[in-house]
Order: sequence, then structure tokens, then C-alpha cells
Amino acid sequence: MKKILGRLVLVGALAGGAVAVGNYLRKSAPSGEEVVQISFDDNTTQPLSASSVEGQEFTDIARKLVALGV
Repeated sequence: MKKILGRLVLVGALAGGAVAVGNYLRKSAPSGEEVVQISFDDNTTQPLSASSVEGQEFTDIARKLVALGV
């Protein structure tokens, strides 16, 4: 019984480690979605998805500034 329980704990630990590594790699990989991040004077930030209306406005402005070379 102890041998089976020990093996179950080992399998559970390996499965948990695999899930943790998968989540880490998924979060660190670029998602391909553009994100606008607004920084304020008090060092707070507000991320906006570029697919939202507000994010699209900021994305358009940023692209125009890059095209102008600013």
C-alpha cells in the first residue's frame, strides 16, 4: 500500500511540475496581440488591448508617430 501511495505522489508531483512549466512557457511566449500600455506620472500603468476602441486610437497615433520618425 505504501509503495502504491508513494508512486501516486511521485506521478502527481511530476504532473504538477509539467503543468507549472507549461503555464510558465505559455505566459512568457509572445501572444501576438498588440497591447497599449499607458504610463502615468505616479508610476501606475493601464494596459489596453489594441483590439479595443481606446487601444485602437492609441495604436493609430503611435503608428503615425513612428511613420513621422518622432
